[in-house]
Parts: sequence; structure tokens; C-alpha cells
Amino acid sequence: MNLKKSLFLLAVLVITGIFYACGGNAHKEAIPDEEMVEMTPNEVVEIPSYEIKDNHILPVDGKPMIVDFSATWCPPCKALKPIFEKLAEDFRGRITFVTIDVDEQPELAQAYGVSNIPALIFLNKDGQVQNTIVGFQNRDQLLAAINTYFGF
Repeated sequence: MNLKKSLFLLAVLVITGIFYACGGNAHKEAIPDEEMVEMTPNEVVEIPSYEIKDNHILPVDGKPMIVDFSATWCPPCKALKPIFEKLAEDFRGRITFVTIDVDEQPELAQAYGVSNIPALIFLNKDGQVQNTIVGFQNRDQLLAAINTYFGF
């Protein structure tokens, strides 16, 4: 039985080595190094739709925004993330969805009075705060808030 396990592991290692060797060379030949851009699956590169000025988030595309203040270590933030991303897809072109990591931008979080996360800040097209919702929200709750504050 140990011989079978050893042969299996050896086969897996050999196949893995071949896979990475072939895949790595093909990728490098297909895309020159200066053009390589790391992206997560299904990520869309877009022109920034907001700017941060004097610790305030300002829309530059004339659309209302929902800003998710969160952190990677926060369990409720992790639970909210797929809902937030799906709503961003559903409302693409009508509402801008932005995630701000409070560990990376604590001054911005402080400027908006964020002391608990996740915190969702609803901004109108001029960047003025319409409402703040703190804590995990399910899809239906977020849809109701979007309808209330943005009329969608």
C-alpha cells in the first residue's frame, strides 16, 4: 500500500511539473512582460469613477455611490462582499460601488465617522452623504435601501 501511495504521489508531482513548465512558457511567450497585468477572474478594468480629495470621496462620473468600508479580517465584511459585488454588477452604469479597506485608509474612515464595520455610506451624485448603514445587510435589505435613497 505504501508503494501505491508513493507511485501516485510521484505521478502527481511529475504531471504538476510538466503542467507548470508548459503553462509558464506558453504564457510568457504569448504576453510580453511589460504588458502583463495581474487580474482576478472576471475582473473588469474600468476608469476610476471617483476621487478622494481632502478625505472625502467625490464621484467623477455623475452617478450616486455606495461605499463599503470594510476590512479583510472582518467576518461580516466577508459575508457582505459577494452580495455587494453582485449588486455592483446588477446596477452597473447606474450606481458606483466602491470598497474601502479601513486598515489601508483609516483617515478616510474617520472622516466619514466609521467606527464599526461593515459600514455602507450612500452618497448622492454630488458626493453628499444620504445615509449610513452599519453591519451586515442581506440582498433584500440593500435593495430596499437603494430604492429609498436612489429611487432605483
